[in-house]
Amino acid sequence: MIAIGEKGFPHEICGLMFGEAGNVRLVTEVFECGNLNKLKPETRYDMDPKDYLKGEALARQKGLDVIGIFHSHPDHPDKASETDRQAAWPGFSYIIMSIQKGKFASMRSWVLNAEEQFDEESII
Repeated sequence: MIAIGEKGFPHEICGLMFGEAGNVRLVTEVFECGNLNKLKPETRYDMDPKDYLKGEALARQKGLDVIGIFHSHPDHPDKASETDRQAAWPGFSYIIMSIQKGKFASMRSWVLNAEEQFDEESII
């Protein structure tokens, strides 16, 4: 995930996290997806739906769940934005990585609560 974020700098990158769903989500694999946003790729991502479908099929084939989405914030904090919140789906974890000047700085995970606001999740 970190390598994908650094490689994609200065643009936002995105992908899927595969693993085991449940009270505690365990990420065992990641799958890079294309960013179709051509207007503001430095500050926005639009996940390629074909890549999403490929990733979902691959996870199923491996007996894994798609448990969330990851993306980067180039030269910005790892805090979820209003745009991130509006695009989020219930039940998914959203890892946001801060990539500063091309290097990984930090990451945080977010999940929508019942009021459709983001709560931070622990990353272990």
